[in-house]
Amino acid sequence: MRERSRDQPTLLLHCNFTTQIWAIFLSLTKTNWTMPEHTADLLSCWIRIGGSKSQKAWWRIIPHCIWWTVWKERNSRNFEDRSNSIQKVRWDCIACFYFWCKEKGLEVIE
Repeated sequence: MRERSRDQPTLLLHCNFTTQIWAIFLSLTKTNWTMPEHTADLLSCWIRIGGSKSQKAWWRIIPHCIWWTVWKERNSRNFEDRSNSIQKVRWDCIACFYFWCKEKGLEVIE
C-alpha cells in the first residue's frame, strides 16, 4: 500500500468539497473549529462538545452524517461515473442528519 503524502488532504476532513459540508454544521452550531489532522483526533475532541444530553447525542451524529454523505458521493463518482453538485451533497447531508436524529428520537438543531 502506498503511503499517503503528508501534504495530501484527507477526504473526510480536509478536502475542499468536504470542508464546505463541515462549514454548514459549524455555522449552525455557531462553533469555531480548527480541523485536526486525523479523524481519530477529531472524534476524541468532538465528543466532548455539546451541552445537554440531547445536544451531545446529536453532536456525535454530525461527523458520521458528513462522512457517510461524502463517502457515498465518492463512490458514485468513482464507480458509477456520476457526480452531484455541492448543493445536492449538502442537502443530502442535512437530510441524513435530520433522519438519523428522528430515528434516534432526538430533537434537531434549532
